[in-house]
Parts: sequence; C-alpha cells; structure tokens
Amino acid sequence: MQTPAWLFQCVQRWRSARLDGASVQGEATMESLRRYRTIACCVLPLHLAIAWIFSRFSPPTSHPEWARWAELVSLSHWCAAAGVAVSGWWAHWYLVKRQRATGGAVALQIGIAAAYLYFGAHVALLDLRFETGAGSSTFMVICVMFGVLALMRPAITVPLFSATYVIFSYLLENTEVNPNQLLSLRVMAFVAPALALLTSTINWSQYSRAVLLRRQLRRSNEALQLQKQELAYLADHDALTGLFNRREFMRLADMELQRGRRVPAETSVIMLDIDFFKKVNDQFGHPGGDAVLQSTAATLRKALRVTDTLARMGGEEFIVLLPGTGEDGARLVAEKMREAVEDMVTPFEAESIVITASLGVSTLRATDWSDFEALYAAADRALYVAKQTGRNRVEFAVPESSERKPHR
Repeated sequence: MQTPAWLFQCVQRWRSARLDGASVQGEATMESLRRYRTIACCVLPLHLAIAWIFSRFSPPTSHPEWARWAELVSLSHWCAAAGVAVSGWWAHWYLVKRQRATGGAVALQIGIAAAYLYFGAHVALLDLRFETGAGSSTFMVICVMFGVLALMRPAITVPLFSATYVIFSYLLENTEVNPNQLLSLRVMAFVAPALALLTSTINWSQYSRAVLLRRQLRRSNEALQLQKQELAYLADHDALTGLFNRREFMRLADMELQRGRRVPAETSVIMLDIDFFKKVNDQFGHPGGDAVLQSTAATLRKALRVTDTLARMGGEEFIVLLPGTGEDGARLVAEKMREAVEDMVTPFEAESIVITASLGVSTLRATDWSDFEALYAAADRALYVAKQTGRNRVEFAVPESSERKPHR
C-alpha cells in the first residue's frame, strides 16, 4: 500500500525538525546555562532572604499550625538556595572550562529545570495543605518561567513537563487539601505544565529558526569569501596549471623592466612550446593533454629559481622571466628546462606520455632600454627558429635595434 503524499511530507518534516533540533540543542544548552548563571546571582539571595524571613515567622494564636508551615517553607528555601549555589557554580564551570555543550551540560540543564519544578510543586502543596501562602501560584509561575528560560527541544520538554504533571497530580491526591478546591487544583495541575510546554515550544521554535538562519548566513558568507578568493586567484592564475596567466605575467614583467631601468641589470625571457602537442590531444584526448600540461608546469617549477617567474601564455606555450640573468645564464636555464621536459614521463590511465619541447631565448642588456613587447617578440622569433630547425632545441635572438632604446 502506497503511503499518502501528505503523510510522507509530514514524516519528512518531522524527521527534519528532529535533526535540526538535535543540532541546535548544544548551542541552546550553553545559552540556557548563561541565562541561568545570571538569574542564579539574583535568585540565590532571594531564597536566602525568604528562608530567613520564614525562620523568624511567628504565627497568630488562631493558627498555631502555621509555625510548622513556616518551618517547612524556610527549610525548602534553604535547600533551594544551596541547590542554586551548586548548580550555578556548575553552570559557570561548563561555560568557562568546557565552552561547549556536552552530555553533562545537557543533563545539568534538565536537572536544574526538574529540580526547580519539583520545588515549585512542593512549596505550592505546603501552602495548600496549611491553607495559607501563595497556594498554586508558585507552581504556575515556576512552570512558565522555565518554559520561557529553558531552551530545550520538544523531545526533552514533552517528557519533562508530562512528568511534572504526573508527579504534581500524584502529590496533590496524597496531600490533605480543601475538598472544595480539589477540582480547580486538578485543572491547574494540568494547565500549568501544558502552558509551560506551549511557551517552551514557541520559544524553542523561534530560537532554533534564528540559530539555523544564522548558520546558513555564516555558510553563505564563507562560500562568498571562498568565491571571492577563487575569482581573485583566477584573475591572475591559470586554472589548469596554477601558474600565472598571460595578463599577470605581462604586468610582472613590466614591473621588472622598470626596476631594471633604475638599477641597470640584464633581463632574459625564455619561451617554451611543447612539440607536437596536437598529436597528444589526438591520441589521448583533452584529458591526456591536460595531464601533460600539468606535469610540464610542475617540472618547470622544479627546474627554475625562486626569483624566476613562470607563466602559461596559453595552449601549450609557457614563458619564463629571468631577472638579473644574461645570455649565457639564460641559455643554461633553457637547456636545463629542455632536458627536464625530455626526461619527464606523464602517467595517464594505463599508458605513459613522453614529450619534448622547443625553446626560444632573448636577453635585454643593462645598457638597453625597451619595453617587454620587444623582448617577448625576440624570444618568440627564437622559438620559431627552434621549431623550424628540428624541435627539441634551444635558440637565441636579440630584440631588433629599432625596438631598443638607450638609457637617458
């Protein structure tokens, strides 16, 4: 028999709410303990004051039994003060030492609520038994107070307030109270925990929604920051190899040449192009070609100095800027790069890919003054010569005389 759609949706919502509640409970418990720690500082002296006042109570001659009532109420408040002091200290310890919710913190939260609810029931029954005091109002106030302050999910509050109703009803039936008030007291025994449960459920729903919304907002902000970082990275890096892209390389190269004008030094450029790269793509597909490009980038990084700038210009073409390096040094670096690529083996699926590369080198002397385009054009011409004269070789070219400018 197929489950009705509405029933299935209700079950799914219940499961989702249960999981959300479990995920929020830890944060809610710490917030409840913070609230209780603050309230305990005010409630503790209040319990002590009430206990002292009742300990000095003198009943009227018409009601000598009130002396016993005052004695029991005083003792109840002395015990409550001790309980508040101990539980408040434990709440402070969890907040300062642990700083996160544990099973003990949740148990402390439930224990505080249960103890205070029992205290309210006990004092209320004392008033009803001796027909004096605030009567059932104490129990009602404490129930509602914990419904508001104790942030607990329904999986906890339903058993807690149900047990409160059962225990109070049992104690009520076994306490000598005015028979004329018994019916209204039975109603109150149900209404007080029910009202507390309703208040707690509404409070929990609002709190959990706020927490979940705050978490979603934090995740969205984190995702946005990651996207910003990724966009900033992709603005000046090649996504496949992780090297600088053409635009960023040209910017860095212009900065280096400007620095070279202030502090005269030779600057060299090496252009590298993978030989017969189209055949690699045809044989192994674009995934194989991408693997070769990534391996080439990693190999070239290892062959270069920290001060050298490596970039992917596009396709299978790479470029290196060598600051403070003359023609001889640039030729040696280029030859080292050529041998590294020739010895490189790129594993792809069940096969190994072996390639070679052609390189063009150009150098701008310290006495020359030109922009990067002239140096780049010369290296590109040298690369063209290397391709035309057999590949897997290094060639050198100097910028054209019309492109060089002497220092002024």
